[in-house]
Amino acid sequence: MLTGFNTDIEHSGTTYHVQTEDRGRNNPLIESLVYVGGEILASRRTAYGNLVREGADRKAIQSLMESQHRTIVDAIRVGRLDLLTQPPVSGEGDETTISRRAAGGRPGQLPGPVPPHKTLDEVIAEWLAEQHDQERLRMSVTGGDELACGRPFALQVSVRMLPADVPVVGARVAARLVSGSSQPVTLVSGASDAGGAIELRGTIPASEGERVALLVSVQHGRGTDEVKFLIQG
Repeated sequence: MLTGFNTDIEHSGTTYHVQTEDRGRNNPLIESLVYVGGEILASRRTAYGNLVREGADRKAIQSLMESQHRTIVDAIRVGRLDLLTQPPVSGEGDETTISRRAAGGRPGQLPGPVPPHKTLDEVIAEWLAEQHDQERLRMSVTGGDELACGRPFALQVSVRMLPADVPVVGARVAARLVSGSSQPVTLVSGASDAGGAIELRGTIPASEGERVALLVSVQHGRGTDEVKFLIQG
């Protein structure tokens, strides 16, 4: 089972929490849930049994999980929450499903159904392409899939500005330990170099049974982003 992703996105005065997890190779499924105030607003589940049968490694599964998570985050960020609350639109054999929220809706929903001949990813990709003039900061993090309490870590972070895909220099990047019982603790921080990269090294403190996570965040005058990794006890 791979470490999941957790991201909070605010749009139109509402904060959405997106959580994506891998259910493991005994149940090869990537599940993303969108929460608002503790209520599940939408869910997306993608089976990857075909990748397991083809001998895909952990990196390939991690990439699929990150792609699904980013797709949902981007849809919320640009105001296309409606794409996540539509009923399933994919054809027979597609293993991705979307759940519809109960009547009442949420801020950010826009009119118009998803065309039946297109998948959710295709519709979102087209919408994002229309936003090519809107810059957005994007951070990618590697090395967070095997974090454990009491052990050192080394994260490779890249900060870039999309859609031009250019490195962001001088972005402030930090790794913080978060738990439900105490304030976040900064373990290491620094600034991205001329290539938009930075390596974060440190040691995760021991934990006495409490569930903790490592939150990697970036702040810059041109935007913010964050990724949360669950830590093994």
